[in-house]
Amino acid sequence: MRIYLVAGAILFFAGLQAQILHTVVTPNVITSDTLLLIDLDQDTVPDYAIRTQFNRTENNAVYDVISVTPLGQQGHRVAGTTPTVFPYASRFGFNEFIGPETPFLNPEIEGGMSFVRNGQFLFNDPWNGGATDEFLGFALRKNGNTHYGWAKVDVGNDGKSVTLKEFAVQLTPDTPINTNRFFSIIENPLRDLVIWQSTGMVHLRLPDNQGRVEVQLTDIQGRILRSEHFFGPHHSIPMHVPTGVYLLLIKKDNTFITRKIQYSPIWH
Repeated sequence: MRIYLVAGAILFFAGLQAQILHTVVTPNVITSDTLLLIDLDQDTVPDYAIRTQFNRTENNAVYDVISVTPLGQQGHRVAGTTPTVFPYASRFGFNEFIGPETPFLNPEIEGGMSFVRNGQFLFNDPWNGGATDEFLGFALRKNGNTHYGWAKVDVGNDGKSVTLKEFAVQLTPDTPINTNRFFSIIENPLRDLVIWQSTGMVHLRLPDNQGRVEVQLTDIQGRILRSEHFFGPHHSIPMHVPTGVYLLLIKKDNTFITRKIQYSPIWH
């Protein structure tokens, strides 16, 4: 069983209204040309990409360009505006809403973030001059519905680097999402959770746990397959499911995390 290095909140538990899938990634500072893929809803199909073009030479000038583009011709959109000719990707701060009232670029349109020529910022790209813990906004189209999301990124002060830190999507259609964090890692009571498998079983270990921990197993579409709870430091879940990708949704106190697993009935 492969445990993906993601952590976040997916709120499917009884009594909770929000349904938000939140993914934390291992930050990697990008300083070369690449497409930094974002699988917003974790269905294994990338939805967006941050495109970087650094040290590109053209007409005796050197360019450093950062932009964000929708993928897949599904009607996905990037939050942004086109004040004159060039489309720009909007820049959101902490505790802002992204939703139906947010201006978005047309479907499949790439939004500029930062544009540098010969070391000088040009035009009015909102991310010119750098950013720390700021947010891109998304409108994801899936099964005929619109789901709003965001990605938190850093942009270098010189426009020559970008770092993707985390992203989230509102699973309830046509519902705004806030850029607020879901929990503090320092205060997260599930930070020491360990998950592994043996044949036909998935095991959880939470050292020193003395409270109630709720666990749900869902398929990749969020359908609940199993729901249970435990109180001690160890718990085992029988996996009466076929080979495939599943989500373990785990709640303790007011903290939620999700673990995406590639399950096989035969342990290797």
